[in-house]
Amino acid sequence: MKISYRRLEPEDSKAYRIIRLECLEKHPENFGSIFREEKNKPKLAFETFIEEKAPDNFIFGAFDEDKLIGICGFAREPKKKTRHIGTIIQVYVKLEYSGKGIGLELLNAAKKEAFKLPEIEQLMLGVVVSNKSANVIYEKAGFQQYGLHKRYFKEGDKYFDQRLMILYRGKL
Repeated sequence: MKISYRRLEPEDSKAYRIIRLECLEKHPENFGSIFREEKNKPKLAFETFIEEKAPDNFIFGAFDEDKLIGICGFAREPKKKTRHIGTIIQVYVKLEYSGKGIGLELLNAAKKEAFKLPEIEQLMLGVVVSNKSANVIYEKAGFQQYGLHKRYFKEGDKYFDQRLMILYRGKL
């Protein structure tokens, strides 16, 4: 199995939609978006960014041959005073590929791509505390906790705390 990593291109937008909806459906506790709302949209926000090759908002993909098996997104802050900050979002690797180091490699590839933007000085992310494997990957990638948002997500009567993490340029 040879896994490759690259930024998604316009022809990948349909495959992106499929894997994005899969992660929302299979792991609703780990993401802020809701599957049933997203699946009814004619186009997800990042489908448009992918199709337009937006420099400030992109998705990196992990591929087994030509099959998209994992995603990791980057969104740059749009306001002038915060354009030096980017956020890592939508990190997901298909279950049958988990535990093989793909998530960490995917995250590292997306980090490097984000830091190619010369103005980006820091990357932030939020991760559900109970998502142990994701927490380990983010720590291995150099992210450090700077805060904890208690009861960040709510699904039904259950709450999920979110760990806030940051990585500064030069800490790759």
